[in-house]
Amino acid sequence: MPHTAIDCHDVWKSYRIYHQRSHTLKEKVLSRRNRFEEFWALKGIELQVAEGSTTGIIGANGSGKSTLLKTMARILTPNKGHVEVNGTLASLLELGIGFHPELTGRENVFLSGSLLGRSRRDVETRYDEIVEFAGVEQFMDMAVKNYSTGMYARLAFAVAVSVEPEILLVDEVLSVGDESFQTRCVDRMAKFRSDGHTVVIVTHGLDTVRGLCEEAVWIDDGAIRESGPSSRVVAAYFDSVHGGVANEHPAADEDQAGAGSATINSVAFLDGGGRAMNTFETGTTLTVRVECRTEIALQDLVCCIAVYRSDSFAYVIGRTSHDADFSDRPPGHHVIEFTIPALPLLPGGYLVSVGLQDRPQKEVFDWHDRRYGFFVLADPLLPAGAGGIVHVDGRWSAAPGAAIPDPSRSTPQTP
Repeated sequence: MPHTAIDCHDVWKSYRIYHQRSHTLKEKVLSRRNRFEEFWALKGIELQVAEGSTTGIIGANGSGKSTLLKTMARILTPNKGHVEVNGTLASLLELGIGFHPELTGRENVFLSGSLLGRSRRDVETRYDEIVEFAGVEQFMDMAVKNYSTGMYARLAFAVAVSVEPEILLVDEVLSVGDESFQTRCVDRMAKFRSDGHTVVIVTHGLDTVRGLCEEAVWIDDGAIRESGPSSRVVAAYFDSVHGGVANEHPAADEDQAGAGSATINSVAFLDGGGRAMNTFETGTTLTVRVECRTEIALQDLVCCIAVYRSDSFAYVIGRTSHDADFSDRPPGHHVIEFTIPALPLLPGGYLVSVGLQDRPQKEVFDWHDRRYGFFVLADPLLPAGAGGIVHVDGRWSAAPGAAIPDPSRSTPQTP
């Protein structure tokens, strides 16, 4: 049974929100006590992080994720309960924490390293590795106050991971880096995991949590709403965020346009058994059901469906075609379904746009832009860590072929 690296037992943490502050000593002495209300950021947190595990903490802004991480790092002291940490710990909670803006990058590497408990000689032996990882070699003799936000984050992360702590705490600070640096960070944290270190990550990147973390914790309003395997927790969180709007008719706003000859009433996602869901596996059946009201015959209407990922690129686009049998559908209430027999999308979160147009596709009657969402989980039969955007189902084969002659062994011909 694995040992516990971090043990949070009945952790409560509050902040005071002042409604009126005294700005001078006279106001402080003569006025009544400043009024405030107690805001509980953490409410009875019970959490054990296993040694050698990688755990992701997810939740909405203001839910208490960063406060929990700061109590783990012992930056904040709980009002009630305690946090036990077993092992050396390094944390990257804010950009350039421990950096002095007037010092150069070189000087800040040694300063930050000393704050993390490393000797100057130890930092000197790792200096080249830190600079290479951060990718800021030509700026190391420049004051860090002149660094960009991304350079700040890269150097701070490089110093934090260079000390090879037994426990690494990382807040949502890596999103400022470029794609190459984010990949290196994920690779470094994956190496931490394979080497038996413990990593705790606070992030809004659900794909990162599913791909990197075995366990996940969903914090909601200061309490743990769900914890367990990352795929299950992320799916539950995504379903909570997007599932609540999947069957509602949104109020008219800027993403709706048209003359009102057709109106979208609701949109739902169904599995192969016809059950409404918001999570699916790669390779399973997904049906998009659109309930609408029309003042024209259905054969004169086109229903458009587009599926987007986080990079805003449309990966699946469907339109009702001319061969769809809508000839006997007069104006009224209708249910239109678009079925994907084997969902090719790989794990991640997706947003769906639904629109109604006339048959020439010159007039938009109703349009809901990226209003609806679903989450895709990995097919257990697919290879672990399969990359890419979609899974293309193909067939492999092999057959004996003729040997390829080796030019080096060929006998030169006599002219």
